[in-house]
Amino acid sequence: LDDDTVYVARDRLGIKPLFFAETEQYVVLASEAKAIFASGLVEPRFNRQSIRNYFTYQFAVPPFTVFEGVLELKPGHHMILRRGKAAEISKYWDLEFPRDEEYESDDDDYWEEQFRRALNDAAATHTIGEVPIGAYLSGGIDSATTTWLMTQHYDRPVQSFSIHFTNASMDESPIYRNIAAHLRVANSELTMEDDRSEGFLRELEECIYHLEQPQRMAVDIPHFLLSDLVRRKNYKVVYTGDGADEILAGYDCYRQDMMRIWGNQIPDPGVRRNHYLTQYTRDFSQNFVQMLLQLHEPTAQRKTIARFGFYPVWFDFWSITDEMLPGLFAGDFADQTANDLQMASLIEDMRPHVEGRDRINQSLYLETKTRLPGWILWKSDRLSMAHGVEARVPFMDHPLVELAARMPPDQKLDGMNEKYILKKVAQPHLPQHPSQFKKRAFYTPIREWFFTRERRGELEPYLNKDALRDCGVFDVDNVYKIWEELMSSGVPVDGNAYFRMMQREWVLMLVLTVQILHAQFVLKKAPCFNN
Repeated sequence: LDDDTVYVARDRLGIKPLFFAETEQYVVLASEAKAIFASGLVEPRFNRQSIRNYFTYQFAVPPFTVFEGVLELKPGHHMILRRGKAAEISKYWDLEFPRDEEYESDDDDYWEEQFRRALNDAAATHTIGEVPIGAYLSGGIDSATTTWLMTQHYDRPVQSFSIHFTNASMDESPIYRNIAAHLRVANSELTMEDDRSEGFLRELEECIYHLEQPQRMAVDIPHFLLSDLVRRKNYKVVYTGDGADEILAGYDCYRQDMMRIWGNQIPDPGVRRNHYLTQYTRDFSQNFVQMLLQLHEPTAQRKTIARFGFYPVWFDFWSITDEMLPGLFAGDFADQTANDLQMASLIEDMRPHVEGRDRINQSLYLETKTRLPGWILWKSDRLSMAHGVEARVPFMDHPLVELAARMPPDQKLDGMNEKYILKKVAQPHLPQHPSQFKKRAFYTPIREWFFTRERRGELEPYLNKDALRDCGVFDVDNVYKIWEELMSSGVPVDGNAYFRMMQREWVLMLVLTVQILHAQFVLKKAPCFNN
């Protein structure tokens, strides 16, 4: 390349961020939007459609971000900048899934050996470096596997880091302590207390400043604080299990999609309805199953498939807050964001890569284009780097990711047994697990941390009527109505009450974090605007 040409590239899967904005005279590039704003060349404004999409998808549809004019260079893409010419963006890598007749083998032993070799290669290559490497360890098989792999490939004693909740319903300390003892690794704990007197608003503000996106959950806060613990223990690098679920179909939604498939085999509507409300309510609340029943109704399914080209396993999850959204948004905002052209464009780009593929692989491809880089890897990188800690993700080693794509779907999801191949390879080296390492979502309290009557005053700077009107996204009266409903609800007595509480928690958490973003960036109260 000559002196008038700049070549820019982003890694294949979006482990690290890269943003750009084009002005009349410049192309500004940075790993964070705040650096683009600090240049003074780009004015921070919300991309209203992206803000709206967070209330459905939990991510911004690439290449868009929450900020107008600030785009992300998509994973697996590069950009060539030549003086006086428009930027040239092209794709250098993509993840390809086989068609049904293209799998190289259907032999379990073959895939087990291939996966074992690729997993060990990924773990070994990620130990390169001169600084000590630690490991995040929860009660799940992903982090347990990466910690076990460190004991095999790292030539120093392994230090693990875990999160202990005083809230018993969310605590996994007995499990991860058992794993650490079994693997003979040291373990340091961060304790999260529901009744922390100072609350968690300050940490949430810091998280949003580093994440630069709204959040529907509060899981960022313990991750942010855990990376601070890692730094204080003088570690600069940690292994994480991020990405395993996204390449091996590890979420509840993949099992829920099996429920849809089984339901489709029952032609009689009455029998099918009875099956949902008797069989599936053993594991899920009746309210949630009622929602699934409506979404899985044949006409509704056909509509979803016509839109996406397949039935995304995440579609049911995206629908959880649907009934809360009418009336939530201010009139002008609602009108301007009614037609989501962002997702429609992405679907067209994806179509050649999902046609003729297995339904599981179709959703996994969508995952690698959206939620994986747009939320999972995004928060992993941002919340660790906020404390100068590098999060290494062996499951995102591209030869391993490509191998997982080539595997037959039943090596990933065997009936209702998720991450089948990973369990087969790793579980013999780990202690007995109470639920045989069945996926358990990492979750934190929301109402208890933010939306009690006692903490209402803390949120006033963001949720007072003037602040809400100034942001221009929300209908003030409807925000207050949902807020009152959440504060008035008692401790959930059953699954239905918990589901209703969760709907309101997620919506209000998004409202609060949009308001924080507005104050920090649009109103320029963030540190990046201080000369």
